[in-house]
Amino acid sequence: MTPEILNLPPSLSIRGIATVHESLLDALQMHKAVTIDIPSDAHTDLSFIQLIEASRVYARANGKYITLTKPASPGVVDTLRRGGFLTNMDEASRLFWLHGKEIQ
Repeated sequence: MTPEILNLPPSLSIRGIATVHESLLDALQMHKAVTIDIPSDAHTDLSFIQLIEASRVYARANGKYITLTKPASPGVVDTLRRGGFLTNMDEASRLFWLHGKEIQ
């Protein structure tokens, strides 16, 4: 099973989240596995984190898979931290966002 790679834009905030949502939903409807490539210099806000978390729930409920091409960049980790997502992060989320690595 070769995953569909979804290359995201560097601006991942509320202003453009509808477009990202549409692209991600299309990819999940057409493919069993989607790998998301978040640019290293991406600017993210909580709308992006919430979209990805909701997409993970949707994928799991529909027998699909979402992964990241690489661990979350420091900017994404900062957004996760500000949103409280790093507090008591479960193992599945740690593997997804950080690829099992410890937070720097």
